[in-house]
Amino acid sequence: MSRPSGILLAGGASRRFGRPKVVEPVDGAPLFHRPLRALLDSCDDIVIVLAPDAPDLPLPDGADRVSFARDRVAYEGPLAGARAGLERVRRDHAVLVAADMPGVSAELLGLMAGRAGPDRKATVLIDAGGRRPLPALVAVAPALALARTLLEGGERRLRALIEGLEPEGLPEAAWSSADPVGAWRRDVDLPEDVPTERR
Repeated sequence: MSRPSGILLAGGASRRFGRPKVVEPVDGAPLFHRPLRALLDSCDDIVIVLAPDAPDLPLPDGADRVSFARDRVAYEGPLAGARAGLERVRRDHAVLVAADMPGVSAELLGLMAGRAGPDRKATVLIDAGGRRPLPALVAVAPALALARTLLEGGERRLRALIEGLEPEGLPEAAWSSADPVGAWRRDVDLPEDVPTERR
């Protein structure tokens, strides 16, 4: 099976963080490089979705398969960002990850990609809080069609897209083989959320 496309959602306003968080230094590199590396190691083409007027982000070496897309309206939310990415990817399936998720690994995304099938429109991870909307593996055609319909109806939540695709949920017993400590659940909303050992 061919590898999926990857979509990195990086168009947020970083209001709670107080400054552009995706370029916050983590272990000597911008924060977004960590989830981007996971996508580069597990996906074919990768699209980074930015705000309309945002400059291109500094890419690491070996990122020749990465392109940029822009939200149509600034800070319209992750559902709009997902649509922008889905419109640009090349493969039948895509992995969606947020740029502020430093704990996502290529092993975990590869495990999710292995669940792709003709009768499955989405796969997400389950923990004690239930089904999480990110990271997610989606079938591009139905996801894009539903994203457009939801946005036209005024919906802005990414969760509405994922739940509308009736996802398969992978429990901890399935995903812990790739991520024993559940590092994928860590995201960065505030400066104190940046991993302290790597500031």
